[in-house]
Amino acid sequence: MELKKVAEALRHKHYEVHVAEDSEEARAIVKDLLKGVKSIGKGGSQTLRQSGIWDDLLYYDSLEGDDRIELFSTTSYKAKGLDPDIALRKGMTADAYICSVNSMSEDGTIYNVDGIGNRVGAIIYGPRKVIFVVGRNKIHRTKEEAWDHLRNVICPKHCITNKKPNPCVKVGRCVDCSLETMECKVTSKLSYALPNREYIVVLVNEDLGY
Repeated sequence: MELKKVAEALRHKHYEVHVAEDSEEARAIVKDLLKGVKSIGKGGSQTLRQSGIWDDLLYYDSLEGDDRIELFSTTSYKAKGLDPDIALRKGMTADAYICSVNSMSEDGTIYNVDGIGNRVGAIIYGPRKVIFVVGRNKIHRTKEEAWDHLRNVICPKHCITNKKPNPCVKVGRCVDCSLETMECKVTSKLSYALPNREYIVVLVNEDLGY
């Protein structure tokens, strides 16, 4: 995967792009991007966990005074005995939002799927600064391949992770079910950076997430 080619396609679509050779470099880039940010929302992401960025966010949240970056995350709120729904709502109006993408094509088309809509909603019309951290394994040659990965890999894995006994878990692919337990109630296709927003993509030359 030529990340430089993907970076050029994203810049053409008005994304700010950084290319990191590994997770450590990605962490340093994200740290720099968060200068001046006082609050941040976070979408559920194995990429952020595997890269170590999740641990960094917890550390920033633990600081005091002007150094603190308040973290709005359902996981951290539950750990503190707080209502996770408050984290979801505050994340929509934070200074910044950070997550990965579920799938992307080489031409810079970004796909995301959501069970309750908070992550997709924040990306589309939430914080003005949105940071995507994307491992090379999330990038596919064509839109069709990216879409197939979204439906037949991401959706079943989301159901497995969240212990939802949907049909896709049993057969290993999307079966176009219509169930309350679906983890793909909302799907977004971001074809171009939206206006009056700061969209930043950190491409990582490492396999992260699924």
